[in-house]
Amino acid sequence: MAESLLLPVVRGVVGKAADALVQSITRMWGVDKDRLKLERHLVYVQSLLADAEAKSETNHAVRTWMKELKAAAYQADDVLDDFQYEALRREALSGQSMASKILSNFTSKNRLVFRHKASRDLKNVLEKIDELVTEMTKFGLVALPEAPPQALPRQTHSALDESMEIFGREGDKDGVVELLLDQQDQQDVQVLPILGMGGVGKTTLAKMVYNNDKIQKHFELRMWHCVSENFEAIPLVRSVIELATNSTCGLPDTIELLRGKLQEAIGRKRFLLILDDVWNEDQNKWEDDLRPLLCSSIGGSGSTIVVTSRSRQVASIMGTLPPHELVCLSEDDSWELFSKKAFSKGVQEQAKFVKIGRCISNKCKGLPLALKTMGGLMSSKQQIEEWEAIADCNISDTNRGKDEVLPILKLSYKHLSPEMKQCFAFCSLFPKDYEMEKDMLIQLWMANGYLHEEGTMDLTQKGEYIFNELAWRSFFQDVILVREPYFMHASKQEINGCKMHDLMHDLAKDVANECANAEELIQQNMPVNDVHHLHIRGNYQLNKISQLLGGTMYLRTLLMPPSSYKDLMKSKLMPSRALSILCRDTSIVHMLTRTAHLRYLDLSYSSIVSLPNSICMLYNLLSLRLNHCSLLQYLPEGMRTMRKLCHIYLLGCGSLERMPPKLSVLHNLRTLTRFVVGTKDGCGIEELEDLRQIGGRLELYNLQEVKCGSKANLHEKHNLNELLLYWDHFREATNHEQVWNLLYLMIS
Repeated sequence: MAESLLLPVVRGVVGKAADALVQSITRMWGVDKDRLKLERHLVYVQSLLADAEAKSETNHAVRTWMKELKAAAYQADDVLDDFQYEALRREALSGQSMASKILSNFTSKNRLVFRHKASRDLKNVLEKIDELVTEMTKFGLVALPEAPPQALPRQTHSALDESMEIFGREGDKDGVVELLLDQQDQQDVQVLPILGMGGVGKTTLAKMVYNNDKIQKHFELRMWHCVSENFEAIPLVRSVIELATNSTCGLPDTIELLRGKLQEAIGRKRFLLILDDVWNEDQNKWEDDLRPLLCSSIGGSGSTIVVTSRSRQVASIMGTLPPHELVCLSEDDSWELFSKKAFSKGVQEQAKFVKIGRCISNKCKGLPLALKTMGGLMSSKQQIEEWEAIADCNISDTNRGKDEVLPILKLSYKHLSPEMKQCFAFCSLFPKDYEMEKDMLIQLWMANGYLHEEGTMDLTQKGEYIFNELAWRSFFQDVILVREPYFMHASKQEINGCKMHDLMHDLAKDVANECANAEELIQQNMPVNDVHHLHIRGNYQLNKISQLLGGTMYLRTLLMPPSSYKDLMKSKLMPSRALSILCRDTSIVHMLTRTAHLRYLDLSYSSIVSLPNSICMLYNLLSLRLNHCSLLQYLPEGMRTMRKLCHIYLLGCGSLERMPPKLSVLHNLRTLTRFVVGTKDGCGIEELEDLRQIGGRLELYNLQEVKCGSKANLHEKHNLNELLLYWDHFREATNHEQVWNLLYLMIS
């Protein structure tokens, strides 16, 4: 099943082969015919991969061919990346002085040698793809109709299956009903968020409330709208109008006309509106577009909107009432739900089955969706040995019963998009129960080319979408807030993170064969030849891995413990796309300039004092993480050439004295956690003026140096959720009049 991940790999290489930057260099170097032939071959292969995947389940030769094709595709990706890097290097040099350009020609990497090698590598990989295309013809593969890239958003409805027993939610239902009835004297429309993780039963609870007799009598008008991904004002208001009038709205897409019709349809009726499955965290969409329409000038006293969501940010933005948080079922309620399903058919509720069943029920962690799925599975198992095998399926030293459970999970996995499959499988890199930081995970996906821009979504937004979708579908069982340790300031930094249920982790391991953590390699003596992504937690594991390797291991991702340059060299582990390492000396940093493909670099908690200018040659870098490098004083002066940078993390870098000049040219920046205002040209607060995408946390230091008339346009940075102001390098601004005057200067 792991080779099902081949399609997004090939698709990514096709996209890179067609990239304008790549084409500009292949034309210049006279190898564009080879590039074009490679692209045509891969487009053809891509059209046949669905059939190849189906045949690979029973045909070993096809399975072997797919494995070789995947290796060749990775090789082609690296070759094309060399051409892309050369184009980026030339762009970076175009803005430099003549002396810098001349100096660049005498760097250790001779450009003529590089040109010759890249051109030769392109021919070699084309020959390999040629062989594989020829071999493919004997398999009789055909082009199958391509599945839609993404399933339609889940649509919910208000109907409650009366035959379905609901366990453990009576108290929640009564509490929400009472709260809604208590709003009868409120003149303004109130908004109640219902929060909870995927599969915990938020929609079910909303249905119970919506269909409650007291609610039906209390509200003159009840409406149910599943929001999903579309939180735009026009389609949402149009839907509410049609729900209120029970007829089609034929008005054009003019918001003023729709606003008038909405007021006419609802009037002064007391209404209940359920907005189910809200993910949007854009505060402006609610505050500026929807809240004035849905919460002003319509509805009688006591009108209420109930919002179901997994996001605390959504609750914070939309809620006027404290959120009702739906927790997992208790052990007793979990068992009641599980046993109702498990013993609903031929299996008798005997003591020996009950004992094992309780063990299986506990593994579902109180999630109704998991309990119903597992209970349904067990109802088809008549033998106690089958129950025992499934109960043991998560025990690390055995695989008994694993094949019985995974098909249930694979059914959901099968309906994911290729990008989602790849992103989910990558999570098998981490050990079980590992708390994965959301932003880190998305940035690692970006670094490995798993994400592709779609419509108006850039890479970061696409990553957010995929993360949320995987969380919604319970591939991430726990979406949590993690408090980052050792934060320098009094308030701890809270990070969005997630964990995977053990069964989901098993599924990720089953569908991915190129991700591993050191513990698995050491304990299970796993083969390392096909591993492309490696996670090492301790130096003991690093030493063991070094002993296992006979030669250099070329990786795409390496997440490793605190190490020195000698440790890294001894390990023979060379990452090309992502590296996370706490380094004890700066020699590692100098070595990094050899990895032109690097997209993600995390040196957090390292003892570095400065980063060399040579790091600015990492033109592909998307994420630079330097959190809690407490000795760090300077960043490279030439960072303005790193035009692809999206994220710069500098949390806890208390010794940082100044910023590199001209950061304003880094138009892709979405994260810049620390900015120290300087007095030199290109180092003032105005460098932030045009960086409109910056979001999350922003700490501004040395504000005493802000010049009159300088602007930072903070009011246009809609993604900011934390702003910390410091008058000098360390002292927090306490004079409120000075702060407001300063903010006025930076905004107006």
